[in-house]
Amino acid sequence: MFYAASWTAGVDAMRLLPVFRALRFHKGSTAELEAVQASEWPQLLRSTDREGITLALGARCRGSLPRQVQARIDRNMVNNAKRHVRLIEAHREIAFVLERRGIEFAVLKGLSQWPYYTENPQQRPQYDIDIYCPRQSLHAALAAVRTLGYEAWHDRDSHAADHLPVMIRKTGWTWRDDYYDPDMPPALELHFRFWDQDTERFDVADVGQFWKRRVVRNVGGLLLPTLSLTDGLSYSAMHLVRHLFRGNLRIQHVYELAHFLERSASDDALWSACHPMPLEAIAFRLAREWFGCQMNPAASDAVAQLSPLIKRWFDLFAFSPATAIDQPNKNELWLHLCLVSGTRQRCGLARSRLFPVQRTRVLLDAHLPPAQISLPLRLRRIFYEGRFIAGRAVHHLRTMIPMVISGLRWWR
Repeated sequence: MFYAASWTAGVDAMRLLPVFRALRFHKGSTAELEAVQASEWPQLLRSTDREGITLALGARCRGSLPRQVQARIDRNMVNNAKRHVRLIEAHREIAFVLERRGIEFAVLKGLSQWPYYTENPQQRPQYDIDIYCPRQSLHAALAAVRTLGYEAWHDRDSHAADHLPVMIRKTGWTWRDDYYDPDMPPALELHFRFWDQDTERFDVADVGQFWKRRVVRNVGGLLLPTLSLTDGLSYSAMHLVRHLFRGNLRIQHVYELAHFLERSASDDALWSACHPMPLEAIAFRLAREWFGCQMNPAASDAVAQLSPLIKRWFDLFAFSPATAIDQPNKNELWLHLCLVSGTRQRCGLARSRLFPVQRTRVLLDAHLPPAQISLPLRLRRIFYEGRFIAGRAVHHLRTMIPMVISGLRWWR
């Protein structure tokens, strides 16, 4: 994925604790949120912006926020509503060009998350469009979206393992330190599989049936093919755990899953069609730990059936993904190893996580067309990417000793 400068800053997990507690669905409290000092709010909001939970905070906890914070989030909501309209239009363009060429596709996540994952789709931040196409039609889909101006943001983007390099439109837009900028163009990801067994080193059953069970839904007046509700839940949980294992989980993903679990807790008809896998149960447990959501008995049973080692991981490290910036760790490695079979696969996984070869690509002002890329910008890009890579290298080094200690605690 491409990044603007502010997008790579770390999250102060301790600062976010009042937000976690305020957003819990049960046994939550806004007392700590109300005690946040005026001078602390700007940095706190920058953190919630990065993690995608500012709008949820404004919607659910408005009465506990200072007036100036209410006003700021109100502006964010207005701008995000404008972004939502433009997202629908972008989906309309993509759907039209694919359907005109007879290319079958399905929308993943994004607009299809409403209503179970969010109360109001206009209050859900979204920065990219995820489209799944079967492998046999992938190149045709790529050619089709190129006619709309989408192009790979970087020809060396090889980090993603389940979709083609991220595509953007070179509109000339530049980062304005605003996560809700109506002019921010969405990125596009063309997916060709639902799960990357080679990278994650274990298989997930039934994902091959997702495509066959797809449905058409009305989203904002636009008819879009999407995964079925139950398959969408499975995919959202898989997506969450994949990012958890890769050490780049956003709080928004966990909160939205908790919202789904809370909303569907009494929907026995829905859950009678669900058969949660251990991978999904891990996501459910994390959502419950972080946001205190209720769960349907079917989901609770799946969580209860997790292995003792996985349960111990949650007892010890449930919040470590949220504290990884302030307290560098790779505790998710121990959880990942619980799902991998065979010494060779486990050693390969540990080696890839401890000494990663692939790296996240970053590019300053990626939406500028070549004609607008000046020499000063080229130099700034080199400096920015170098600083980012150095920061990641330091982060990996800082995790070594804590990771050994946490591993000993977990296996003890």
